[in-house]
Amino acid sequence: MITSLALQHSLKPHPRNVRRSRGLQLLALMGAIALPGLACTATAPQVREAQSAPATQMQPPPAATRIQAGRTPWVLRPSEAYDALLLLNVLRGDEFYSGRYPAEYQRFSALLNAEEKVALAHLTQRISVQEHKMVGPQLVLVFSSIEPVSVDSLVATVEDDAAWQNLRRAFGETVYGKDKSFAYMDDVRGDLRLLLGYLRRVEFSRVWREEFLPQVQEAISKLGPELTSSDVVRWDEEILGRDLGITELNAHVLKFVQPHGIRVVGWNFLTDLTYPLRVTVKTAVHELLHPPFPRQGDIDAKLTALEADPFYQRLVKEHDPAFGYTSAKGLTEEDLAEGIDVFVSERQGMLTRKGQPWTGAEFFKVHDDGMHVLAFIVYQELKRADFSHWTTYEDFLRGLFNKGVFAPGKLEAQFRSYPDSYPVKALKEAEPAAASKG
Repeated sequence: MITSLALQHSLKPHPRNVRRSRGLQLLALMGAIALPGLACTATAPQVREAQSAPATQMQPPPAATRIQAGRTPWVLRPSEAYDALLLLNVLRGDEFYSGRYPAEYQRFSALLNAEEKVALAHLTQRISVQEHKMVGPQLVLVFSSIEPVSVDSLVATVEDDAAWQNLRRAFGETVYGKDKSFAYMDDVRGDLRLLLGYLRRVEFSRVWREEFLPQVQEAISKLGPELTSSDVVRWDEEILGRDLGITELNAHVLKFVQPHGIRVVGWNFLTDLTYPLRVTVKTAVHELLHPPFPRQGDIDAKLTALEADPFYQRLVKEHDPAFGYTSAKGLTEEDLAEGIDVFVSERQGMLTRKGQPWTGAEFFKVHDDGMHVLAFIVYQELKRADFSHWTTYEDFLRGLFNKGVFAPGKLEAQFRSYPDSYPVKALKEAEPAAASKG
């Protein structure tokens, strides 16, 4: 699981069979509220291919838009750098991404040379196949540790040894990179050098500012006023029982983030310019919860014991790996966040499907083939909780262990005890047969 990417969970549709170039299956992150028909059609002329890298001049990043919503200091930002990295992900040719941007894929991929195509294939092999990480989200996560603003700033990082070592150090100091190998990034540094050079060659920075940035700014101008009542920080703090200490909640509104909502370093997440308000807000609700608390001491010991439950182990091992969460700890963190996310989203009227209100139970049944059983139980128990005596989320979970709601060896029985539990498609459980008519 890449919890940093939350890869939310609240908005990604997950195909059952995700194709990737060379027939390799993509390990996707998360999915919940499907966003149909979001692929864009470009009407701008073809990219002008330069014979050599154009002389560029560092330009300041576009202005941010700030909205205060109660305790939530929203900041809406465009980002050339993140869009550039995510476009490279689209150009790998995986239909999971290129199918959402068919015109842009055709437009930019036509200008790739043979060496650049090899670099894209190696990027896929090294990050997705060998590391089981999602290429685009992982690249933006790593580079977010140095807050790049443009293609030029990305190029400067990959071309200069001192800048590259600074990236390694900065990412290693984050919760996402601490004690983790950076070898895969070292291995694709040459690929990135080629591919970022390609973006310079096709004048991506000019195209982004002339064509894509106005689309982003239009989306921000519509989204901003709607956020004034979306106090996501307060909503989450009420459940967590602590002050998150957020001075800025940065929503980077992008052209190429579909179908994800992505958490990166700090209080930053990435959302797509096409997403409706509820999806961006629900993404924020979820991403602020990673991690919901440090796993240490007695709560870590209790959760570790619960993760050994046979039913839980089946959920970890037998679900479609396209959904991610292939480790017990990864699935637990996701579920402990998602239980709050769905409870809050339902309470705030953000849980809808096809314009109609949706219950949390209905959501869990279809989301990721129903695999988030632990989150379903958390959601059910939050609905029963007495908030007049609330302390912290950790204490709430300790109470579930003390009451036997969380009991190793009895997780399946607890799940089945709720009237609106469901057959878990992730475990190939079939829907009950309809009663035959006499």
